[in-house]
Amino acid sequence: MLPGKFKQPAEFQWGAFINTKGAKIRYGRLVPAGAVKGSLVLVTGFRECIEKYFEVVQDLTAKGFVVWVMDWRGQGGSDRYLAEAPQKMHSEGYAEQIETLHQFATKIVDQSGGPLVLFAHSMGAHIGLRFLNEHEGVFDSAVLTAPMLDIATGGVPKPVARQLARLARLRGTLEKYVPGGADWDTAREPFTGNVKTSDRERFGVVPEIYAQKPELKMGDPTYGWLWHTFQSIDVLNRDDYLAAIKTPIFMQVSGKDAVVDNAALENAVSILPCCTRLDVPEAKHEIWMEREDLRSLFLRGVFAFLEAGNGAVPRQNKSFTPPAFG
Repeated sequence: MLPGKFKQPAEFQWGAFINTKGAKIRYGRLVPAGAVKGSLVLVTGFRECIEKYFEVVQDLTAKGFVVWVMDWRGQGGSDRYLAEAPQKMHSEGYAEQIETLHQFATKIVDQSGGPLVLFAHSMGAHIGLRFLNEHEGVFDSAVLTAPMLDIATGGVPKPVARQLARLARLRGTLEKYVPGGADWDTAREPFTGNVKTSDRERFGVVPEIYAQKPELKMGDPTYGWLWHTFQSIDVLNRDDYLAAIKTPIFMQVSGKDAVVDNAALENAVSILPCCTRLDVPEAKHEIWMEREDLRSLFLRGVFAFLEAGNGAVPRQNKSFTPPAFG
């Protein structure tokens, strides 16, 4: 049974819209009880669902922000790519995701005054950076956690992983799981040795969600996801592409990240014109799901960034020391 802080808030509202590809996209909204400071659009990472972020949503509304959160096509409660294999983490290209975010932010989100801020994690932050380049001016600022500038490929050298994706495309096998890939199995994802979080309670949120809502389960990626991800990585990591992103960004970097490639992230931080960086050296990939001391450090930084004009004033690249609570 999930503790109360991880459960759906009573006032949470669900909705859905149809994207330009004809897919149903699920979203939700939570409005703060008091005065509204602005609106936040929260987009999730690889294989994630809205339900995983209920604690986060409540943290943000407690500070006076209306929070809108969306499931990408292919995961969560949005339409999946492969009807006969809905758990496969597949892709038909990141252009669709960028356009879906644009549709959500400009056509669905009802801004309640104040700034509009993008919150995005990992794969969602990759899409978010692409969006900030291609749709400048929609968001006043952005908070990005462990952004997927490039992926870590584990025991498979990255050139080999790229070649496997190319071969799958040539052979017409993009819908197949990558080697070792399979549908979700709790036994295959134990807490011990996981790359996501050092917090056992928060690590257990997803298995509990899947036990209650098995239709939300997600398996491993397909070659199609891998192929399109590498294609988008090549676009995003061009120096001129990054340098053109003028939106003020608060970027969190996890020191123990084994999911994204921090070398690519380091390069991006040095190029982005308006990037404020926060390092959390002891954090694994999912700072939102990390243990309380690491998560609190991060939240202090986020709220200081938002309260300092909500990040609407451009600033020079620098590291950030969060103030103490007070």
